[in-house]
Formats: sequence, C-alpha cells, structure tokens
Amino acid sequence: MSSITCPKCKKHMSVFEVACFSCGFIMTDEERDRQLKELEKQREKDLSKGSSSSDGDLIHPWEHQLAKKMNTISLSIFNKSVGVLIVPVIIILLLMLAVILFFI
Repeated sequence: MSSITCPKCKKHMSVFEVACFSCGFIMTDEERDRQLKELEKQREKDLSKGSSSSDGDLIHPWEHQLAKKMNTISLSIFNKSVGVLIVPVIIILLLMLAVILFFI
C-alpha cells in the first residue's frame, strides 16, 4: 500500500483516505492521481539506477567495529562465528554451576 503526503500539513496518509487525520484536508482525486504518478516516476527512476528501496532494508549495518570483528572471527571446528557460540557456552556453564550448587 502506498502512502501519499497531505498537501496542507505534509504528513503521510494512505492512498485510500479521503481526508487527512491531522488537519482535515479533503484530498481530491486529481491531487491523489498527481501524487501517485510522482511516486511511480520516482520508483522507475530508482529502478533505472539499479537500486530499489527494498534492497536497503535487507542490509544490516554494523553497530560497532568490535561487533564486526567478532562476527568475522570463526572457529575452524564449528565454522560458526564467536557470537553464535557464546550463548550455548554460557548456557552450559550456568547448567554446570546449577548442578554443582545442587549437590553441595
């Protein structure tokens, strides 16, 4: 579903809405069609450049350089990154600690 902007208050609204919830502006069919044509032109321009808006959603930016380095370090035995293996190791250590405390 596409969203268009209200010409009066510049807030997003659905294509199917007749009036803006924020300011009460009544959207005419001509204005809606004009904005939809502009959106279509923008999509065609993005596709002609070779980039689409959904491609950027799939790329996860690294929050921190250390996280990037930790994820690139891999253990040759498991072929998994350190971040993936830390959670099971912590769980096993906590279970071992609970068993030891139980028998004491």
